Amino acid sequence: MVEMHCHILFGLDDGPVQMEQSVAMAEKAVASGITSIIATPHHLNGHYNNEPKVVNQAVHMFRAELAKRNIRLQIDPGQEIRVHDGLIEDLYAGKCCTLAGSRYMLLELPFGHIPSQFPGILHELRIAGITPIIAHPERNLVILKKPLLLSDYLIQGGLCQLTAESFTGLFGRKVQKWCFHFCKENGFHFISSDAHDTKHRTFKLDVVYPLLERRLGRGYIQHFQDNARSICNNQRISAVIPAKKKRSFLFW
Repeated sequence: MVEMHCHILFGLDDGPVQMEQSVAMAEKAVASGITSIIATPHHLNGHYNNEPKVVNQAVHMFRAELAKRNIRLQIDPGQEIRVHDGLIEDLYAGKCCTLAGSRYMLLELPFGHIPSQFPGILHELRIAGITPIIAHPERNLVILKKPLLLSDYLIQGGLCQLTAESFTGLFGRKVQKWCFHFCKENGFHFISSDAHDTKHRTFKLDVVYPLLERRLGRGYIQHFQDNARSICNNQRISAVIPAKKKRSFLFW
């Protein structure tokens, strides 16, 4: 399995503090069946600033440590970039990076609102040849109340990633129900643990995949796994285009 959103690099954000904690996360990931992780430290979220050079150096150091301990886990660089006014300027200034050097970029919306410039940022990213992936939209209060807004962003070429533990109820019953409904409507493209540690925010793909398979069928699981691998291989992902309905989504 490929984990495409994970805070495994120590000392960069609210993930692990020491190398040993990063190694423990790697061992837990391997035990759960994960073979590849894209490390996505927070960038410009008001607390952390991790430009590509910093991330690449941390990835290089961590790869060396894993090789020394014979832990067979591929680590690639990325960022979880908070949407902000200067995002496009930062992109052209080399301050933002894509996931594993691909055409895909992980964007995080603020939790309490949607910046007015977000549609314009989606448009500018597409012009630059970058496909934006919206991280955990189910945790944005505006989208939670008005899911058709997410339909608009997908029509504009965006993709979206839901968090595994949103399906287990970690973020509340309302978020959990929203995710199952959204999943049934085939409205998202990736599922990720968004792991930060080995106890509270850990890897749950091996738990959530069987849960979704029982509820929705094996085809969904294969869809998510194929899409995650496509990022690592920089392959095109066929986005499912939503057509608006009054109360839900119809995808074709």
